This record gives sequence, C-alpha cells and structure tokens, in this order.
Amino acid sequence: MGWAVYYTISEGEAAVVRCVGDGSPLALPETVGGCPVTSLGPDCFAAGAGASDGLRLVDAAREPPPAPVRAPGNLSRLSLPEGVRTIGDRAFARCGQLARLRLPRALTSLGPRAFEQCGALEHIELPDGVTELAEYTFSQCRKLRRVTLPARLERLERQAFYNCTALEALDLPDTVTFVGSGLFMNCRSLARLSLPIGINLSVLLSDLSNDLDLTVRYPDGAARFFLPGFSYEYEDIIGPRIWRTITYGSGYLYRECFSSRDVDFDLYESYFDLAQKQDEAATAARIAWYRLRWPYHLAPRPREVYLAYLRAHSLPVLDLLLEEDDLAGLETLLALAPPAPEVRGEMLLRAERAGSVRFAARLLEGGDLPRAGGADKSFDL
Repeated sequence: MGWAVYYTISEGEAAVVRCVGDGSPLALPETVGGCPVTSLGPDCFAAGAGASDGLRLVDAAREPPPAPVRAPGNLSRLSLPEGVRTIGDRAFARCGQLARLRLPRALTSLGPRAFEQCGALEHIELPDGVTELAEYTFSQCRKLRRVTLPARLERLERQAFYNCTALEALDLPDTVTFVGSGLFMNCRSLARLSLPIGINLSVLLSDLSNDLDLTVRYPDGAARFFLPGFSYEYEDIIGPRIWRTITYGSGYLYRECFSSRDVDFDLYESYFDLAQKQDEAATAARIAWYRLRWPYHLAPRPREVYLAYLRAHSLPVLDLLLEEDDLAGLETLLALAPPAPEVRGEMLLRAERAGSVRFAARLLEGGDLPRAGGADKSFDL
C-alpha cells in the first residue's frame, strides 16, 4: 500500500491538492513535472484511505481527486517539501495519528482550521515567515503541549487554540498586535503566558480561570504576576431564572486589573490583603515573590507589605525554586528575606529531600544552623 498524490501546475509552480493513502509514512516530492511544490490545498489529507502501491503522482486536471470526507485521516508520518509556502484551509484537519511534523522554513501562510482535531500532535514549531494564525488553526488538538510561535507573528485570530487542553505555556512575540476572542477557551492546562503590553489582556485572561504565571513585557522592562485560579457556581435565590454568581478565590478580581491596553498596578497590589484571606499561604507567597523579584512599577508601601509576608512564608517559595532548579532565585530570596537559623535548617532539609546538591551547598554557606540535642545536625550531600 502507499499514497496517491494529486497535483496541479500553474505558472511554473506545483500544488498538492489531495493525498489519498493508507497511513504509511509519506514524503512529498520537492518537485513535480520539474516545478517546485509550493502549496498544499484545502482538505489536502481529508480523502481517507485508498488503494495505491508506493507513491503515485496524479495530474488532478486529468483525473479529479476524490472529494473530502469527514472521517479521521490516517496520516502518521509526513515529510514536506522545503519550498512549501502555503498550507490551505483544513489541510491536516482530523489527521488524528499525526504526532509530529516539521514545517518548511519557506512557509508564510496557514489556512483556517489547518490542524483542527490533530489529536496526536504534541509539539510544533512555526517558521518565522508566518505572520498570522488563522481562526481555529489548532482547535481541539488535545495533546498539543508546546507551540513555538514565529518571531514576527502579528495576529492570532479567534479560537486559534480552542480546546487545546494540554497546552502548558506560550510566549507571544513583541510583534503581536491583535488577539481574537476565545483564543485560549478551554486551555485549562495553560499555566505560563508571556506577552507584550498593548494587546487585549482582558480578552486573553477571560478564558483562563486556572493558576497563571503571567509576564507582561514593556519597552523598558517586564512585570511578572501570579494570578490565582478561581471557581464559581450559580445559586438560585428567588425562584427560577434569578441567579447569583458565587466566586471562590481572589483570582477573579486579580484579572480585573488587566485592561485592553495596560495593567492597573495599584489595583493589583490592593488585592493582596484579600488573597491572604481567601487563598492558600503558598499562593499568596507566590504573588508576593513575583512582585518582589520583578519589581516593575512596585511602589514602596506594597513592597514592604510583600516583604513582610515573604519573610514569614519563604518556604513555599523555596519549594517553587527547587522545582524549577532556580539557583539565581535562591540568591534573591536569601537577600530579600534572610532566614532565621531554624528556617534555614528547614530549607536545607527540603533541598536534601529534593536531591539538590547546589541548593544544599548554598544554604550551608554563611548561616548558623540550629542545634538539636546538644549536637549539630548533619546533612548527607
């Protein structure tokens, strides 16, 4: 079994309009009839299985390709020609077995729903020539964890990542000027987001109710925030059709600090008292830590409030630093909130349990550890 590749030729360039095969690996040719392959047409891999031996090239002008079908495609491995500049609408839609794909550097255009329902796709890197993500480009790619966006990306249209439930982090380049609605709808695993100031923050954050590590980049620096997750429910208070929304956690209010164009820093700092009351100590400690370590537009008074809290709750921050193996962060933590001997001792124990020799060695420097039973504690490094 193999593949039948239907093509057209126009003005010295070849376009692949439909591929029909049995799911075996496919390497599309760089040229057809002496012409470079420069585009993949709409619904390119949406024709289902067919009977063919090896690779058969078919002139679509002489033998029309089969019509697209809605059944999941069986494409599993694919090599694309380096000259491909355009990938049409729904080109890989429903290719549920396609787990990885390297896109050619010449690529400049991706059509709407190009990778919709590619349920096995886990990581993809978009070439720098792509300046726009069309609507629903990666919608319902439920295993997609990592996406490397182009350095010159300008627009992300609506719901480009709709239902990408495994997406973990995303870095929007400084060139982005527009984001559409519902971009991260149901992206419940998205825990880290970095973006430039000037795009519609309120639209982006409206889709994200989970814990979020958010970096906002300015021309003269960057601010990093931790937005706690929140939940809500509806309560029927006066019979049918009259409801009250009950929200749990400070995260909902924190998101109101981010408008369509900027951040209200004063409002953000004002919610810290509420966060201490409604959220766990580890959450409040992370809020304080991010503002202290990246103190963009941090006024003296909230800085002292954050410092006081960090001095009393440095251990949750240490756990975060150990998880990220962030030794530079440990240096900053020790400088901002020098621990008492008993706290340093607990820090050392946690570093030892985490198996971090570097953290343990640093914590042993320049600080007295508590004594127990008349003898110094010892630590196996």
